Amino acid sequence: MLKRENKIKKSAENKIILKQWVRVFLIVIVTAIMVGSIYTIVKALNPEQITKKKLYSYTYKGDMAYKVYLKPNNFFTTPYMEMNKQYISSIVDYIEVDAKYNFDSTEDLDFAYDYSIVATARGMYEGTDGKKVDVWSKTYPIGQLEQNKGSGKNFSFAKTVKVDYNYYNQVLTDFRNQFGLSIDARVDLTLKLNVTGSLKGTNEQTLNEQKEMTLQMPLMVQAFRIKPDYINSGGDTIYSKVDPNTKPNMTLLIPAAILLIVSLIIFIKLVKSLLAVTRKSEYILAVNKIMKEYADIIAETHNMPDLSKYDIVNIKNFNDMVDIEEELHSPIIYFELEENSKCVFLILAEKTAYRFLLRESDFDHFKSEEEEILDI
Repeated sequence: MLKRENKIKKSAENKIILKQWVRVFLIVIVTAIMVGSIYTIVKALNPEQITKKKLYSYTYKGDMAYKVYLKPNNFFTTPYMEMNKQYISSIVDYIEVDAKYNFDSTEDLDFAYDYSIVATARGMYEGTDGKKVDVWSKTYPIGQLEQNKGSGKNFSFAKTVKVDYNYYNQVLTDFRNQFGLSIDARVDLTLKLNVTGSLKGTNEQTLNEQKEMTLQMPLMVQAFRIKPDYINSGGDTIYSKVDPNTKPNMTLLIPAAILLIVSLIIFIKLVKSLLAVTRKSEYILAVNKIMKEYADIIAETHNMPDLSKYDIVNIKNFNDMVDIEEELHSPIIYFELEENSKCVFLILAEKTAYRFLLRESDFDHFKSEEEEILDI
C-alpha cells in the first residue's frame, strides 16, 4: 500500500515539475513580448527613428607615401631612402611625396571636391606650462588648388609634390639666429581636402567631408624621422534628415502600450504561479524524501486518528520524531490532511501524541527552508 501511495506522489511530483517548465517557457515568451513592446514604444515616441532612412554609406582611403632624395655623398649608393627611416639632415636634398585619395560610395552621387597641398614652417617655444606653442609660422602653397566634380560611386586622385627641406631648414635657422630663441622647428606638409555631394539627381546636400593628412618633418636637427599625422581610412553612413515636426506614431504607440500592460500583468501572474508551483514541488519533494528514507518506521493511514484523548506535543524537527520513535518503539503514523499541501506525522504513546506538521507554506524560502525543517 505504501509503495502504491509513493508512486502516486511521485506522479504528482512529475506533474508539478512539468508545470514549472511550462510556466518558465511562458515567462520567456511574455518577456520577449514585453521587450518588443518597449522597443516599439521607444520607436513610436522618437521621431528620428520614424523618419530617419539610410541613404548610402561611403568609405575613403588616403595615403602620403614619400621618398627622401639625397645629395651626392660617399656613403649612400642609392639616390633616395625609403619611408620610415632615420635621415641625416646634412645630406637631404629634397623629399618627394605621393599623395593619394580614394572615395567609394554604395550609391551613385553627384559630388564635387577640391584639394590643396601646403607646407607650414613652424617655430615652437616651450612655455612655463611645459606645452609647446608656435612663436612663428608661415604657410607656403605647394601647387595650385585642384577642383573637380562628377557623378558616380567613386572617385580618386593622386598628386606628387617635392618638399625643399633645405629651404625651410634655412628659414627657421635664420629666425632662431635673429631672435636668439631656443626653439624647436619643423615643416608640416598637409593635404587639405573638401568633399560635398548628394544622391544623384537630388538637390539635398548630404555629404560634407573635410579631411587633412599631414607629414611632420623636424628641422634644425642632425637627424630626423618623418611622422605621419592622419587617419588613412574611414567612412560613414548617411541618413535622411529628420523632420522636426514629426509627431509620435500613435498607431504604433497605443497598441504597443496596451500590449505592454497586458503582458506585464500576465508576467506578474506567471511569476507568482511559478513561485507557488515551486513551493508545492518543494513540499512534495520533502514528503517523498521522508517517506523513502524512513519507510521502515512509517505507517500510512487513511483515517486521521482521534487526538482528543491525548496530550499533544508539537515537534518542530522530523529528526526529533525519529529519536522519539527509537525510544518508544512506536511507529510513526502518516496522514495527508490536504492533498499535496499539508500532512501530519504522529507517534501515539499512552496519553501523549507527538505531532509533526508539514505544510506547503513552510517552503516559502525553498530548499534552504526545507533543509532547516528536515535537518536531514
